[in-house]
Amino acid sequence: MEDLGSSIVSVLMGLLVYAILGWALLSPIVLSIRNLRGLFRPDIRYKKRIWLITVIFGTGLTFVYNAIEMGTTFNGKTDAYWTEQLIGLQLHQPLCSGHRNVYVIILVIATMGFLGLLKSRPGKTPPLVMVLEIATLYPAMAFCIVLCIQLKWDVINWIFPLNLVIIACSLIREKILEYDAWLDAEGKSGETWHQRLLAKSKSWPLIALVLALPILGIILGISILFGLSPDALIKTWTETADWTLSQMQGPPNLEMGEHYLCTVAASGHESIVKPLRMGERRGHRVVVNRQLEVANAFELVLEEKTPRLHKAVRSFYDKYGFPIAKMIRTKASADAVYFLMKPLEWFFLIVLYLTQAYPEDLIAIQYLPGYRKNWQEFKKQKGIC
Repeated sequence: MEDLGSSIVSVLMGLLVYAILGWALLSPIVLSIRNLRGLFRPDIRYKKRIWLITVIFGTGLTFVYNAIEMGTTFNGKTDAYWTEQLIGLQLHQPLCSGHRNVYVIILVIATMGFLGLLKSRPGKTPPLVMVLEIATLYPAMAFCIVLCIQLKWDVINWIFPLNLVIIACSLIREKILEYDAWLDAEGKSGETWHQRLLAKSKSWPLIALVLALPILGIILGISILFGLSPDALIKTWTETADWTLSQMQGPPNLEMGEHYLCTVAASGHESIVKPLRMGERRGHRVVVNRQLEVANAFELVLEEKTPRLHKAVRSFYDKYGFPIAKMIRTKASADAVYFLMKPLEWFFLIVLYLTQAYPEDLIAIQYLPGYRKNWQEFKKQKGIC
């Protein structure tokens, strides 16, 4: 009975996990479809509730997705400035941290404009106020679109900003139709040219576009007061590396993953793994520490002295080394592997000192460009077979 109960609990837990994963994958698609329908059908039921759900779940799921991508693997995105050295397939920040606060101001003002437009009513809210509220949405909509362009292939992170654009367009269309219906009911057309211009609600998006420019100027003025540069709007995108609009070239990423000692040297705490210098492995830059130098020197000697044994050892290492490297996801795990490898490092060192006349020279040249060829030339100069 206990085994049966445990099995039932396991099955239920599995179903719950699959249900959560299914919801996380399907809900953005379902909400996007509903928001698109709301754009073309202003009378759709529960539209504003769907908007609220989209904002809440969109924010949460985007945060969770990026946290999982960054927290479970070294291949995730980071918030690293473009000058920082990264590892493996990591990417630098898509928005420059030194300038992106200008868009925080834009989004705050857009949120205020959106809420104001949401509460606006024809006949109670002056039409120019409604146009100004629409104008505050344009910079934020432009930000969302440029963000999707900046993120290149990261399609999952497009979903939320594109939904925000759809929601904003849907609200603007809704208010234009409301105002048109109110004008028809009241029979109003306006007496002066500017009254007639504002009375034509279909012209509001164009008027709002013109008014968005001085609003943007005000935003930039506020940004400058907070210490941001006048060209922060552009530098947010261009002072980055790895992305569509990036104009900076970050340092080449360090190799990791295929050689778990390379991963340890690159990702462990510097005070523990003690990186010495940069090296080169298969055309990629790697961080080299003493342990990595000793292990590679031992392998080189093994390859020269006993090729068959080296082939067997290499096959074993390739089979088990890569899975171990994939498990090294934090600095602490890299440190742990470093300490576990210490006895082997000492064994390798003893072998090198027993078999080589110049063990430290052999150790020192590891991972330098052309080190194998240079080692053979060094042995010839010293008369070593």
